[in-house]
Amino acid sequence: MEIEKSYDEIKSLIPDINLLLITANEIETFHVRQALFPMNNESDVFKVPYLHHTYFIGVFGQYLAVHVQLDKMGSISYGGAILTAAQAIDAWNPKAVVMIGVAMGVDDEKQRIGDVLLSETIISYESQRLSKQKIVQRGPIVDAGMILLNRFKNATSWNCSLGEDKYARLLAGQILSGEKLIDNLKERNKILKAFPQASGAEMEGAGIYAACKTKNINEWVLVKGICDYGDGNKNVDKEKRQHLAAQSATSISLEVFNSKKGFLDIGLKPIGRDVLPKNNEGVLISELFESEVVSIVEINSKKEVMHSAIQLTVAAFLELSSYQKANVIGLLGLPLSNFINLSGHEMDKEVFRIVRERNLLPNLWDSINEIKPFSNNINPFL
Repeated sequence: MEIEKSYDEIKSLIPDINLLLITANEIETFHVRQALFPMNNESDVFKVPYLHHTYFIGVFGQYLAVHVQLDKMGSISYGGAILTAAQAIDAWNPKAVVMIGVAMGVDDEKQRIGDVLLSETIISYESQRLSKQKIVQRGPIVDAGMILLNRFKNATSWNCSLGEDKYARLLAGQILSGEKLIDNLKERNKILKAFPQASGAEMEGAGIYAACKTKNINEWVLVKGICDYGDGNKNVDKEKRQHLAAQSATSISLEVFNSKKGFLDIGLKPIGRDVLPKNNEGVLISELFESEVVSIVEINSKKEVMHSAIQLTVAAFLELSSYQKANVIGLLGLPLSNFINLSGHEMDKEVFRIVRERNLLPNLWDSINEIKPFSNNINPFL
């Protein structure tokens, strides 16, 4: 489990916390937390309750980051983006702010579910002057951080599978931001008529900009996967689409922040976390973790169950993406909410603890096989 610390206990780390990550809902948080790892020599990420929010501190790519989830969607509510981002900036003094999540696309022929919208500019589309003759749009067009935009646009080695030999694309452009949760084709088209250049819409970007502008943070950006098109079909495969979109957005963000050199110009310092950390005997921590998970599953297992079959199943699960793991959790009939606040390795161990307690090894194998087929299609646990 995460290590709980008070704000006073953690204050010495503030100069090293370069990056603030913000999410708006539990699905977005699930995928970001899967990519947040403990610092060297720590068993898990830090959990820091402070004032109105709870923060999680760990290593994201190569950088020490703090993550917070909004209490409310949108920008202007008491738990929305403006206040949450402003209070987080005051608490942690980051050099860059990235909101990772899901958004509405605008064209189901040119955009795919899982493509990632990158905010070159944000427009607050609800700021208007309503006169007798016409409606005048008054929302400012604001630019995201130049360095962040450049680094995301040049993430040339990134690839994120959407299944069926399709891969997510990065779509940089204008994103609309407002308090409306759009799921009405007529209303969507009315908004897009006023902003024909928009590539998508969401609810928190204007608030992120306002907080960063107020706190003199120049480097901020929205990175949001497309989960629907605001056309009245938001509830069709809603959870599956949001998982795919959130994984895509997290995936490219992680790719970008795995660069040790890319953010020197704005003072982001890599923390130096080992990519493949070893223990004192030189054994890879990843190998030790896999062995630990195997031992969790083997407790109370029948003697005739082959050790190699368990090893194969554990390894197959650990190799899955966060989107695929979320699907396995769903196929096992487990509520995702039980895993939201667990970091990557802790979530994996919790899944296998439940598998052991409920004798779900056959179900786990079937669930993995449905998503990523084994070479031998015969369940060894039946």
